Amino acid sequence: CLQTSVFLNPLPNLSCIFSKYLIVVSYPDCMLLITFVCLYEHPGGAFCQLMNWLFPKSIDLSSVQFLCNNMVDAIPNYRLLNAAFKKVGVLRCIPIEELIKKDTAWFLAFLYWFKAFFERNLHQDRKYNPLEARDVIVVISDEDDDVMDLTAEEETETQKTTVEEDSKDKRVTQAVAAMQKGSGRSDDTLLRFVKRYRHTSGDSQVSGPILSPNHPTDIVMACSRVPYSLYLYVGVELGGGQNTSVVLVGYFDQSSGVSVVKPLLTLQLSVDAVDKPQTTLKKCGLLLSKVVTFYCNAPHPGVSRVFVSMLQAYNPKLMSLCGLPDVAERACQAGLLASFSCVVDLVRDIHDLLHTYPPVSDDLKGLFLEPYNPSRPVQVLFTTHSVQRIASSWRPLVDYLKSLKQADERIRTQLMDHKVKLRFIFLSHMLEPLQALQKLQECGTSVVAEVQLTAMLVRFYATNLLRPSVAEHFFTMRDVRVLQDGTKLLPITEVQVGARAREFLWATAVVDLGEQERRDFLKDAATFYKAALECLVESLPRHLGEVVLTNIYTVATLGVVLSLQILDATRPHSALRMLFLTVLALPSSLGRTQVFDKVSVKTSLLCVIQHVIGELVWGQVDGFSPWPAIIRCSGGEQLPDTGMVEWYGQNMSSQVSLKALKPFAAFAQHFCSNSFAILITYREALFTSLQEAALRCKKDFSEFVGDRDELLKHMLDWALGGFQPTGPDGLKPTDVPNGTNTYFRKSFCLCCGTKDVDIFHPLFKGSLCSMCKDNLKETLYCFDDDGYQSYCTICCYGLEVLLCGNDSCGRCYCTDCLNILVGPGTFDSLKAVDPWICYLCQPHKPHGALIPREDWSIRVQELFANTSAMEFEPHRVYPSIPANLRRPVRVLSLFDGIATGYFVLKELGFKVEAYVASEICEDSLAVATINHDGKIHHVGDARFITHEHINEWGPFDLLIGGSPCNDLSIVNPLRKGVYEGTGRLFFEYYRILQLLKPKEEDPRPFFWLFENVVFMNTHDKVNICRFLECNPVLVNAVNVSPAHRARCFWGNIPGMSRPITASQNDKLNLQDCLEIGRKARVSKVRTITTNPNSLKQGKGVNSLLPVLHNGKEDNLWITELERIFGFPKHYTDVRNMNRQQRQKVLGKAWSVPVIRHLFAPLKDYFACEELPPLTTSNSSPSPSSPASPELEQLR
Repeated sequence: CLQTSVFLNPLPNLSCIFSKYLIVVSYPDCMLLITFVCLYEHPGGAFCQLMNWLFPKSIDLSSVQFLCNNMVDAIPNYRLLNAAFKKVGVLRCIPIEELIKKDTAWFLAFLYWFKAFFERNLHQDRKYNPLEARDVIVVISDEDDDVMDLTAEEETETQKTTVEEDSKDKRVTQAVAAMQKGSGRSDDTLLRFVKRYRHTSGDSQVSGPILSPNHPTDIVMACSRVPYSLYLYVGVELGGGQNTSVVLVGYFDQSSGVSVVKPLLTLQLSVDAVDKPQTTLKKCGLLLSKVVTFYCNAPHPGVSRVFVSMLQAYNPKLMSLCGLPDVAERACQAGLLASFSCVVDLVRDIHDLLHTYPPVSDDLKGLFLEPYNPSRPVQVLFTTHSVQRIASSWRPLVDYLKSLKQADERIRTQLMDHKVKLRFIFLSHMLEPLQALQKLQECGTSVVAEVQLTAMLVRFYATNLLRPSVAEHFFTMRDVRVLQDGTKLLPITEVQVGARAREFLWATAVVDLGEQERRDFLKDAATFYKAALECLVESLPRHLGEVVLTNIYTVATLGVVLSLQILDATRPHSALRMLFLTVLALPSSLGRTQVFDKVSVKTSLLCVIQHVIGELVWGQVDGFSPWPAIIRCSGGEQLPDTGMVEWYGQNMSSQVSLKALKPFAAFAQHFCSNSFAILITYREALFTSLQEAALRCKKDFSEFVGDRDELLKHMLDWALGGFQPTGPDGLKPTDVPNGTNTYFRKSFCLCCGTKDVDIFHPLFKGSLCSMCKDNLKETLYCFDDDGYQSYCTICCYGLEVLLCGNDSCGRCYCTDCLNILVGPGTFDSLKAVDPWICYLCQPHKPHGALIPREDWSIRVQELFANTSAMEFEPHRVYPSIPANLRRPVRVLSLFDGIATGYFVLKELGFKVEAYVASEICEDSLAVATINHDGKIHHVGDARFITHEHINEWGPFDLLIGGSPCNDLSIVNPLRKGVYEGTGRLFFEYYRILQLLKPKEEDPRPFFWLFENVVFMNTHDKVNICRFLECNPVLVNAVNVSPAHRARCFWGNIPGMSRPITASQNDKLNLQDCLEIGRKARVSKVRTITTNPNSLKQGKGVNSLLPVLHNGKEDNLWITELERIFGFPKHYTDVRNMNRQQRQKVLGKAWSVPVIRHLFAPLKDYFACEELPPLTTSNSSPSPSSPASPELEQLR
């Protein structure tokens, strides 16, 4: 039989085709036993089967894909059909590309043609068995409108469910198994993500392992049956300077009756592998055709568009929400910068002017209440509120600027211009919807509400710009090309600008606002609408129609209410059920915090107790939560169904009912956080039971053996994670020899080897004797001129040391410690490594017997804790920052004097990003400015520093200062105390300290230091202590210089209370500070003050001058005073100051060695200058070490 070709118009009248749609699709319905529920279901397969019916063996049906998950999979079907046409001589080219894109017109045209072609070539007497032809591949849908008889419906539905679901489950399981072979690193990263953000999730009370043993199979299986949302969050912090990209899925969990978000996997994205997410998701078996919404927080929109295009190949109706966050901010910025940048500039100028010259009027004080970020000139809330307030306070603002002589004439002129005022009035009205949308997004409103409000905003702006008929079409199709077609826009004079602006135009005379200026304004308004509309339209999901966008919030809210009641009454695969599941899968929020809060890792463990000897179990003890135990052999008689268990941590055994025991593998279900926090015996029981579990599972925790708390923490994480990698099977009892566990004993001093230990070593796991403890306190923060420690980091002795090559570290290690603790020959082998990174800078792991502590920075502070005098809450402890993450320090110095703080910071090698100093003495200012090349930012009187100044200059890492002591020192008989005179300046320091202190949730380290005299009234010192909430540390400069200068220091710098010791370069005797030819009469001088008489030694007639010069008494020269204080010669030789002026500025200064002693611990927190290459990884001689008989004996 020859075929009959049919020639029809490829694009027939669409209205005709739509009217005949039901008739057209009825052919495959009844002839192939296929029920089409949508136009594109089973693409290509039906055509192939009908073609094979007309012309047997024209198509190999075994090659036809009848169960296509997406249109891409249908391409081979259409190619087979095209080949069949050529084989039988049909002159018809199939529009494959248009069909794949689901072009409705082309699809219906082809379907209409194929119907006519089929009718022309069909032989009525030919019988056809569609099931046999398909090799019993059943593709019948189970929709509610099936017209087949009940018996046939039940039979085919059963066949479909069995065949399709089994094959799908098999494919998913195989894919997951293949993925798990090489995903160990991804699982570890995902586990770190869950543990880091678990505390914010709904699983605050642990009820399951961190990750299911079947992860991600259970999640993939759940997503294969219901619609789900896919989230991709990039740049998620994992701690330790590492981050990753996390893939989450959200769906409605029908078993629990709630919507859940599950962690699926982590990705390491790269530019070179843009298809990696798609490949990874397919490998894990995830059915991508079920994705209904997708969100990615990638900062660049192009990255999100690539992911969306990949996923739309599987589900063309995918709803992308990537452009929704911050859409109000982007639209506001686009509109303002396109046409009203002059308004943005003027708002900024007015803000800066009023910030510099604050107005007195209450009307003008509130013009700028929101914070302003100069790096982001367009901020929707700040700009909108500012424009609205300026527009409403126009006249008072103009009057104020007229009265302000310092005001810029340009600003005054612009405010007098009517066209500028017109633009402010227009924007005060047109920015209100963007302001409302931004507030809605910031308060975490649901996504559907944001979508609906954005759609309403598009309609509002489109109505103001486009012709009415065009506006409706634009809102339906959202084609931004319409905005560039001038014929579709309203005439420029009819552009809607709002009632306020229109009223201002009407009320303003032409002489004040000319016709051309009015047209220019309307053009700017039209440009604003265009730019804002382009941004808003781009952010909306493309596949949502006008009706859906307008009512999506109402529909979603109603769907949530009704779906919970209807789901149980609907058939498993009905369209209505899928609709409700789709609504419930929509995300409630896209904010990372809100989504992570919903992440759920709950799972159920299927564990069975075997009741065998040695099995680990949970048992119930009266009055306690479930307790870990082990089943033991009963030596005597026992009751039926009972067994003997030994309770961990209790040193007792008892008979219990075997039915009451629970498997130890269900650890997370029975672990009690309250008992863990309160009961020491419970912690001990967990510790010993988990040790046994680790031994059975061959889980290695040797790197944490030296720290019991750290070991317990890691064992708990392992248990809560499901005892991976062995799982519950590894907990089965085995014959374990006794005494195989060995533990590190803190029974000898790490420095000298004696067994008489007193305290822990703060840096490495081990102990210290009392003598080495004192020595460590004296020398741990003692640094040489090259920036390195003067003594070994481990023992604080050492003659030859190895230097760390990590910038900002400065630690060194002696020959004996390396060779004895790490291993013989270590020192010589490490000398060849350049640069060598020390053990505290490397990832922490054991090096022989030398094991760095994970919390060494906190333990160092505990070692130097000041617990004397009054009781106060301890200061916040900041862990040390790794050397490669340290940044330059930012300092605010009050009562700065001659910049001793800056001088010491640079002497210690710190990188100083900013040093802001408050000082009013002109002589001191000159000394600081000239000696430091103007790098210090002087800001005048501390009393006038405001919160706005702090925000402008900050943030700060260090606050230092010492208020004048005239009215505090008991030497002054006319002193007024801390509440009068200059004593009140202490409260200025306290005020600024409160402004600078970070909030509890802010992890940024912040340190402060306050100094004053020792000899003050007790009640004044007590009051200062109460305000600063700590006790002072007394440090006398006589220990590190030739002058007595005892001072009290309050602060939170680590190690302030450690003993002060002189460095190699400190001058301890007066003779060391004198010029050539002069001889010291005393080794130490009195406290040097601003009074010249303070240089005399002794009192009254017995006083003497401290120096002999050419056999005569002489006073100290200024250059010698500078050396005594630790400054270089001629430090104060500026501005032609005389001797008395130079002594005065020195008398108010701090002692350099003392401040160096106090600032040295900050090297663990802030970056230092890069050291010369020759010091890196080179061995260098250490200064003469303190005597230690034990060390000499050991060596």
